[in-house]
Amino acid sequence: MRTTVAIADTLYRELTEPGSRGVRSAWSEPASTGADPSVPSIAAWQAAADAGRARREMMIEAGFVARIPAALVDEVVSWCLAGRPNEACGLLAGPVLAGEGGSPTRFLPLANAAASPYRYLIDPQDQLRAIIDIDDAGEEVWGIVHSHVTSPAVPSDTDVGLAAWPDALYLICSLAGEEPVIRTWSIRAGAVSEVGLVSP
Repeated sequence: MRTTVAIADTLYRELTEPGSRGVRSAWSEPASTGADPSVPSIAAWQAAADAGRARREMMIEAGFVARIPAALVDEVVSWCLAGRPNEACGLLAGPVLAGEGGSPTRFLPLANAAASPYRYLIDPQDQLRAIIDIDDAGEEVWGIVHSHVTSPAVPSDTDVGLAAWPDALYLICSLAGEEPVIRTWSIRAGAVSEVGLVSP
């Protein structure tokens, strides 16, 4: 276990230290080709990563544990696996926010408009429909879900720079190892806190 933690810490430092390499991209993804004007350019993704790196504070342990039903965890993992080779994304909805002791009751899988193995952008039309559906049901956006295809389940600088839902949790499903790994994070104004995860 200590070795795994040391490796994760090393990877985290490599990804977040000033002067680390720029954002990666695939030649065929919309951010590289410019084929879809609704998807930001690589330069815009780099600006978000730079902003996230500048805003990022020390990662700390959050003061609560998130509870997610095992069936929803299975749905999230299946959706993320199906999304390969690109990152997958979606929303978790529930009647009460995690920070107030709530658990999600459903997972809404959404399209990744960025179509990239290195980043995600929830399709704007899918997101609008999902938010209206959540609001109409009297629910909250409990969590934002996305996968990391080749990196650990730790928020990237881009993830931190683009985090816009301070009351929601960010679930990252890493597909980099033999088995998927999900870790849960709170991201508030650059402060990144890991939240314990229990799946009853």
